[in-house]
Amino acid sequence: MQIHFQEPRFFNRLNVRNAERPVMALNLGGADKDLFLMRPCVHPLYTPAGYPVTEMGAHNFPHHKGIWIGHAKVNGLNVFHDLVDAGWIVPVDIQPEASAGRARIDLKLEWRDRRGTVVATELRSHEIRREGQAHLLDMVSTLQASHGALELGVDNHAWAGLRLIDALDQDDGGVMRDSEGRQGADAINGHPVRWVDVRGSIGQHACGAALMAHPASAPVPTFARFYGTSLLNPTMYEPLTIAEGDSWTFGTRVAAYDGSPTPADLQRWWSGAGRDPA
Repeated sequence: MQIHFQEPRFFNRLNVRNAERPVMALNLGGADKDLFLMRPCVHPLYTPAGYPVTEMGAHNFPHHKGIWIGHAKVNGLNVFHDLVDAGWIVPVDIQPEASAGRARIDLKLEWRDRRGTVVATELRSHEIRREGQAHLLDMVSTLQASHGALELGVDNHAWAGLRLIDALDQDDGGVMRDSEGRQGADAINGHPVRWVDVRGSIGQHACGAALMAHPASAPVPTFARFYGTSLLNPTMYEPLTIAEGDSWTFGTRVAAYDGSPTPADLQRWWSGAGRDPA
């Protein structure tokens, strides 16, 4: 795979390609009026056959952007919604590397309030590779209480999210299931899961995506909606406190696939080797 940095003036993103076919893009964000993005996100993410499964310009809840991380109550600061008084997640160091079979992008991020004061530091890795009919994206986040203790409060709006393209969501005919056999957003929402899988078709092409919690963290409460959003949210019911100087790590995998994988395929992708430890 290859990583191509698209220069900040027009794009401010890193593209990952496999030969001539796009795999994913990591959008870094910024305050420029033409590049306004308060938190980094992955979009688009493609299946191996080249079908995009993520949504960036959602008609509702437009803060749900591709694959992202955020939290609405970090010491009372909203670092989830796109609001004038919300916090920002800003890259301060970028380390990309690529080989024939995979690509990795490591970010050092500062979580800042609207005045620019640093509240926390985050180390986030993105590693993507192909396994059979799927691209597997591992996103591992370590949130550091580098500037004082942190409390992540109880809120639906957290932590690792996936917004699917409309063609795949339940509202447009897609099928949402979780790892425990529940089907449909209403049945899944609020329950602990290992993964949430949504599949359908883009045109005549069957494909889908699954949002998976790292095995060391699973099961994790999930926020599931019929319009294409899933969130793995460890603070849905209980707050999380990180003492000053300590850190907390949470790992997520997204499988973007072609065809109709079996439950055994999903289980293999969820439990498979080659992932960063949480």
